[in-house]
Formats: sequence, structure tokens, C-alpha cells
Amino acid sequence: MLLLVAALVGAARTASAREPTRAELEERIRRLEEIIRAHGLDRLPPAPPSAGPAAAPPPAAPAVAPPAATARPLDQPAVEAIVDDKLAKQKPLAGWSDGFYLQSPNGDFRMKLRGYMQTQARNFVLENGDTGTDSVFMRRVRPVIEGTVYRWFDFKLMPSFDSGDPSLQDAYFEITYLKPWVSLRGGKDKVPMSLERLQSGADLLFPDRSIANNLSPNRDVGFRLAGDVGDGIFVWQAGVYDGVPDGLSTNGNSTSDNEGVFRALVAPFRGSGVTPLEGAMAGFAATYGSQKEGDDLSAVRYRTPGRSTFFRYAASSDTSFAANGVNYRLDPQGYWYWGQFGLMGEYIYSRQAVRKTTTGDAGTTIEDGSFANQGWFAQASWVLTGEAASYKGVVPKSPFDPLNGAWGAFELAGRGSIVDVDPGLFRRGFAKRSQSTTRATELGLGANWYFNKNFKLQADWEHTTFANAIDFGGDLRDHEDVLLFQFQIQY
Repeated sequence: MLLLVAALVGAARTASAREPTRAELEERIRRLEEIIRAHGLDRLPPAPPSAGPAAAPPPAAPAVAPPAATARPLDQPAVEAIVDDKLAKQKPLAGWSDGFYLQSPNGDFRMKLRGYMQTQARNFVLENGDTGTDSVFMRRVRPVIEGTVYRWFDFKLMPSFDSGDPSLQDAYFEITYLKPWVSLRGGKDKVPMSLERLQSGADLLFPDRSIANNLSPNRDVGFRLAGDVGDGIFVWQAGVYDGVPDGLSTNGNSTSDNEGVFRALVAPFRGSGVTPLEGAMAGFAATYGSQKEGDDLSAVRYRTPGRSTFFRYAASSDTSFAANGVNYRLDPQGYWYWGQFGLMGEYIYSRQAVRKTTTGDAGTTIEDGSFANQGWFAQASWVLTGEAASYKGVVPKSPFDPLNGAWGAFELAGRGSIVDVDPGLFRRGFAKRSQSTTRATELGLGANWYFNKNFKLQADWEHTTFANAIDFGGDLRDHEDVLLFQFQIQY
């Protein structure tokens, strides 16, 4: 009996330390069966009910060896039911789910490794549309480490090795105790404004975002709240960030005031049963902030899909430009996905207060101004092989296996985009026509081949025209023609 108690206590202590596996449970049951049989506990008669004081024991009978008895086996189906129920409550400790993960048996602690890599080939096929150099390079190399601690506390860390230059893209925590109603995120992340910017670089319809996205902020440091009502029918984000100029990112700054951000989207027909409109969503976003002779605007670059600059401030050794005063952005946006068809677009209005400082022999001259740039894009796609189009890309019904007649999924896409630069920037000397244009217009055609869920090949032709000729390395160009090929793997 002492051995049985010791075995039960040992089993309890082990169970309290961690959740046992099925093999361990079966081994414990087997050992308990051996202990029970070895001590004859399976042959003991049931104890009689208590009936007052115990009577005197009868005279001892001569010792006679008990007849041999056959041990009764435990109920095997009942044992298996106990084991299955225990394992059903235990989550797998490791596996693959859009990335490799490790987790505790109850899932309260979890670590996941994933990421993606893109190799891009860029070719300027026509001499009169040549604005850059043909090249093959690593467009995006971004490993992702994310996880959960104590069930309601998430984190993400994403460094970047794009073109071999290391930088920090994302580094934040998130408290999800009240999710989906509300969650709190803090750290460095994408500013929740542009629909196209918030789409992962791995899910883009084209190798690069539209020229209109030059007007949106990229990544910034701050805090934001977010919520989801009705399983995606209404989603919102609201936050406070350091504030960054158009197209830029920051790891934090001490020169400017904070910037507020708000975004809300509604999908009114989700779950309504109206199939053509189930995948429609529309929304609005805005940012508002101010700077005090803060952010250096000489780093602002509006770029084409070929990564050629078509707008920048006219900074020089004796002239500098800094954000100074109120800046804000407005961004109506939306998408619609119905079966094989996809449509997405947005309009961005960006007003920036700028201080121009010129230093010369006569002293320092300061000039202030406020200028508004605006742009929009619209893109459409069609999946030729019948899979569903979506904001998060296409998943082939039949992954690439040509010997068995499977080739993956194929998709065609088209895009148009325009950026209008405030003419006042040129009239007042904040920009030069030899370096920048008042309007850029982009037209793109693309084809995507999804070999499987993790590997994709993109081919894209982009034609961008400029309202006035710009100097690119000593050559004046009023347009750009570029072919882009991109291989991508997600892991």
C-alpha cells in the first residue's frame, strides 16, 4: 500500500510540473496495474459498512495459503478515454503553422519564427525611358520573431536586411486581454493610415507600392489602440506617434511634437448573405501633428516603381528644409473582393508646413510656407485559375507539381496612380524643376504566378510619365519604362 501511495504522489507532482504526453500516461497506468496486482489489491473484497463498535475478533484459524487468483485487467476503453481526454486539452508543443513555432502545453507561452525574402531584377528596356541602372538585388529580406507570454501579452521583432543594409522595421508589444474589442500596442510599427502601406510587402499585387504611397508615413514609434466589432464588420485604430514626414520611418525623435492618427473601416455586407458584396470594405484615415523646426525634410524622396526620384526638396550646402508647423493627411480608402476579382484604391492628401533656411554672406534668411501634395491609386486583379482574390494574396488550389498536372495559380493585374506636387513649391524655390516634377502618372501591368502558398513569381511593366523633364544622371527624361521581375519565398 505504501508503494501505491508513493506512486500516486509522484505522479501528482510530475503532473503539476508539466502536462504529460500520451506515452507517459500509458506508462504510469501500466506501473500502477503492476503494483495493484503485486499486492493483491485487485482481489480484496469490498469493506463492510460501519455498524458501531467493532466486535471481538474470532479465534485465529490455522494458516492456510489462499488459492491462486487471476488478476482482473483494468477497463482498457476507459483508460484510453482518460488518456484521449487529457491529450485533447494539451496543445502540440512544436509544429508548423505559417512559420515554425514552439509553445507550452496550454498555449500561454509561444514563440514563432517566420519571414520572407524577395529577389528583384530591374531592367530599363527603352533608352528614352531609362532613369536608372539595370540590376539584380535583394528587395526585401525580413525575418520575423513573434510570440506570446502569459497568454495576453504578444510581441513582434522584425529586422530588415533589404539590399544588405540592416535596419529595424518592427519592434513592439501588444496587450490582448480585451481583444477583439480593444488591444494596446506600443513600440515601432507601421503608422495605421494607408491601406496599401498596411498591406504586407509579401502580399502586394505588384513588386512595389504605387507612387501615391509616397505621401503616406511608413513606420514610427508610439502607442495605439485598436478594436474589431462584429468579426470584421467595423475595425478601428487610434494612436499617438512621434511623427514622420512623407514616406519615411523613424526609431524615435526629440525634435517634433507628437502626431495623432485615426483610422476606421466598415464592411457593411460581411455576413449578410449578399455574396457579391461580402468582400467590400471602405474607410477613412487621418493624421494630425505639428513640428517645431524639427524633422529634416531633405531626406524626403518621392520615387517611381523603378526607385527613381521624381520629387525632393531643393536642399544644398547652404539651404536646408525642416518641418515647422502643422501638418496633416486625409485618406479615404477601400477594397472589394468578389470571387476571382479584386479591386483596391485610396486617395491621399498631405499638407506640410515647411521652413526654408538659407545661409550666405549676407547672413541667414528664413522663409516659411505650407504646401499640399496629393495623389491616388486604383488597382484591379483577376485570378485566371479560379482561386479567390483577397487582400492577403492568393492561395493555389493545386500547388506546383507539373508531373501530376498541377501548375499553381495565375493572376493578372493592372494599376493606375497619380501624384500632384504643389506648384507653390517651385514658385518659391522650395523645389527645382530640374530635380522634380509637378505631376507624375504611373500605369502598370502585372502577372503573378503562385507556385504554392509560400513561393511566388511576379512580372511587372511600369510606365511613369513626368509633367516636365527631370535630370537623371545628366540625362533629361520625361518618362520611365521599367520591367520588374521578383521571386519571393515566405517561410
